[in-house]
This record gives sequence, structure tokens and C-alpha cells, in this order.
Amino acid sequence: MDHVDLDLSSRLLALEAGVPANTTPPVLPSRRRRGRFAVPIAMAPVLLLAVVATAAAGAVVVANLAKGYPGIQNPGQPMAGTHMECMTPPEAAAALATHGFTTVVWQIEVGDPSRKVNGQDATTTKQTTVPPEHGYVIPGSVLDDGSVIMVVDQRVGATGVGDCYGHPMP
Repeated sequence: MDHVDLDLSSRLLALEAGVPANTTPPVLPSRRRRGRFAVPIAMAPVLLLAVVATAAAGAVVVANLAKGYPGIQNPGQPMAGTHMECMTPPEAAAALATHGFTTVVWQIEVGDPSRKVNGQDATTTKQTTVPPEHGYVIPGSVLDDGSVIMVVDQRVGATGVGDCYGHPMP
């Protein structure tokens, strides 16, 4: 064993002698902590301003999009007490024309709400200026330009609303 250790020791000394040596110890580069946090801290007020501006702009957009109108049959409205929910769509169109409403948009709801397609009701909505022949009339609203929007429910299982609720579909 001593012979192996002596041989190993002499080889190690020969290797060390062949390697260039530096007498000064290595120096690690210092970290600059100031640069690490200076930019994020300086950007915090800008980020806060952006968040506040986005929230304020979102509130303005929602306030402008969501505008309510009183129902055309509400007390004090032009068609109060006419019970258009008891009429067929053509009868409701005639009643609206009699009261001077010539621009009417009919929103027609069709489909089967009990059937699901991709997790949603299998119903669709379409709008037209011609009243449909059948369906339950749901009185709508008078818009700012004087036009009227009316809803007609033709969905499977529809029963109507208001005074005529539960009667067979006209």
C-alpha cells in the first residue's frame, strides 16, 4: 500500500507543478442591489395609474351600454292597459300602428330551451320589421328615436306572460 500511495503522491506533485498558479485568491463580483429593485419601484405608480384608468374606462363603457327604457305598457306609457300580451303579433302590430308607432322591431325567440348544444340552450334570436304570424307577444319599450322593440316568444314550451299567462299559444 505504501508503494501505491508514494507513487500517487509523486504523480500528484508532478501535476501540480505543471499547472500555472496565481497567488491571489479569486474575487467574486459584487451584486448591484440598487438596479434590481429601482425599475419595479419606479414603475409602481405607472402601473397603479393604468389600473385606475382601466377601471374608470370600463365603468364608463358599461354605463353607456346599459340603458334602460320603461316598458311600453307601464303606467304612464303610451300603451298602458292595452294587454298586448293577449294579442297575436299581427294584432299587436295593428294596435301599435293605431297609436302612431310605425317603426317596430320584432325580436323573435325560437328553439328548444330544454335541449343543450355545447352547454347552452338550443335557442336563437332574430330581429325583423315584419311581425310573425304566431307566438306570445311580450311588450317591449319605446326607444329614444321613437321606434319600438317588441319580443315574440316562439320557443318550445312557451306559455306567455301577464294577463294571458297559461292560455294556449295564439
